[in-house]
Amino acid sequence: MPRSLSFDGIRNSDWFELIVEGVPVALLLADQERRISLVNRNTEILFGYSRSELVGEPLELLVPQRFREQHAAQVSTYLKAPTQRRMGAGRELYGRRKNGTEMPIEIGLNPIRTEEGISTLASIIDITERKRAEDVEGRMASLVESADDAIVAKSLDGIIRSWNPGAERLLGYSAKEIIGQPVTRLLPENRLDEEAMILGRIGRGERVEQFETVRRKNDGSLVEVSLTISPIRDTNGAIVGASKIMRDITERKLREGELRRSNAELAQMNTELDNFVYTASHDLRAPLTGISSIVQWILEDDRTLASESRERLGLIVGRIERMKQLLTDIRDYARTDGHAVPSGAPVSAASLVANVAATAHVPAGFSVRGDPSLERVQVRRVPLEQVLHNLVNNAIKHHDRPAGTVTISVQHTDPWLRFSVIDDGPGIPEEYREIIFEMFKTLKPRDEVEGSGMGLALVRKIVGRMGGRCGVNPAAKRGSHFWFEWPPIGRPARGEAQ
Repeated sequence: MPRSLSFDGIRNSDWFELIVEGVPVALLLADQERRISLVNRNTEILFGYSRSELVGEPLELLVPQRFREQHAAQVSTYLKAPTQRRMGAGRELYGRRKNGTEMPIEIGLNPIRTEEGISTLASIIDITERKRAEDVEGRMASLVESADDAIVAKSLDGIIRSWNPGAERLLGYSAKEIIGQPVTRLLPENRLDEEAMILGRIGRGERVEQFETVRRKNDGSLVEVSLTISPIRDTNGAIVGASKIMRDITERKLREGELRRSNAELAQMNTELDNFVYTASHDLRAPLTGISSIVQWILEDDRTLASESRERLGLIVGRIERMKQLLTDIRDYARTDGHAVPSGAPVSAASLVANVAATAHVPAGFSVRGDPSLERVQVRRVPLEQVLHNLVNNAIKHHDRPAGTVTISVQHTDPWLRFSVIDDGPGIPEEYREIIFEMFKTLKPRDEVEGSGMGLALVRKIVGRMGGRCGVNPAAKRGSHFWFEWPPIGRPARGEAQ
C-alpha cells in the first residue's frame, strides 16, 4: 500500500486513510495497472474479501466473469487520461462477491495523485434494493398503464395527480387535460357531497370498497361506475392522497335491471299459474266426487251385477280416489308459495311428532317413534307438520314388510335444525336418491303403490322456501334416512321479513 499520498497538494497519508475509513460507502484505490492498492472496511463488508485478499489483486476480481474483458478495456481507456475523464457517481455495473453472487452497483471514479503516479479512487454503492424498488415500481407502472380499469390518483385537496389510459377511455379526458384539475369536475351536481365523504374517510385511513355511483364524462354524458379508493402514504406513513380504481358498470346495471324485470314477470306468472292450479284442482274434485258417488250407488243398489263387473267398478273407484289425492297434492303444492313462513304457537318438536303419528295413516304393525332429542326443541306447527306427514306416509307406503318402525329425531347444527326421518324399509338405490324428489316420480308402478308422486316434491318445495335443503341417505342398517334443514324459532326463514 502506498504510504505517501497527496490530495490537492496535501501530503498526509494517515489523514487520507482516516477519511477513507470513515466514508459510509465502499472505497478502493487502484493503480495504473488496475491493481488494488487500498480498500476500506465497507469494501470488505460489501464484497466479502479481507484487505489482504484484495490488495495487489486486479480490479477484475470484483467483476463477474462475463464482464471482465470489457471492464479491463474500459478501465485501461480511462487510465490513459484520468484527469480529463473524472466520473461522478451514477455509472451502474455489476459486482461479484467472494461467494460468487452478483449485485448491481453504482460506481464513481476520481483520479488521485500519489508518489507512484495517478491512481483511481472508486466509490461503490450496492443498489440492489434500489433496483428492486425500481423494478417493482416499473411493473406497477406497467400494470397501471395497461389496466382496463380507470386508475386515478388525487391529493388530499381533491386535485387529480395521475391519470392512466383506462381513465381516458372511460371518461374521455386525456391526462394533459385533466391532471391538475379538481376531481369534482367529474362529479354530477347532485353527487358533489360524495367527494367530502370520500376524502373524510381517506383522511382517517379508511378504504372505500365497491362504492357505486355516477361520474360525468368529457362529453357531458353520465356513466355508472364502481369505485374502490385507498389512501396513499408517504415514506413516513403519512396520508398524502388517494388512489382510485374506477370500473364501468353500465352493462352490469342494465343486465341487473333486465334480470329484475324478468324475475318480477316470472314471479307474476308463477303466482298466476299457482292460482290457476289451485282453483282447477279444487274445482275438478267436485265432478270426481259425483262420479264416485254414482259408482257406489250402482254397487250398492244393483245386486245382479256379476263379480267381474263389480271388480271393474271397484277399479274405477280406486282410480277416482287416486285422482282426488293427486288433485289434493297439486293444490297443496300450489298453495306453498314463496311467502310461506312458519306459523302457530311454539310447541315442542316431540308433541308435534306425536300429533303427526296420531293423524297419519299408520297401519297395524307399524309405529312412529319420536327420539328424545325432540323434547329439547321448540318449533312452530305450520308448515313443518305437513313436511313430517309426507315423509312418514312415504316411509310407510313404500315399506316392503307388513311391519316396521319410523323414527324421527332432530339435531341443532347451527344455524339450522336438522330433522331426520329414518325407516327400516327396503332403502333407495343411489341412482334414484335425487329423482324421487321430482314431481310425479315414484319407484314402483301406481298399481302397486297408491300415490301421486307429489309428496317428496312438496317436501323439497316447502323446505326450499324455508331456505333449507333436504335429501336422503342409506340408514345405518336397513332402510332410508330422509333429512331436511329447518330454521329454528328466532331465525327468519327465507320468506320472512328480515
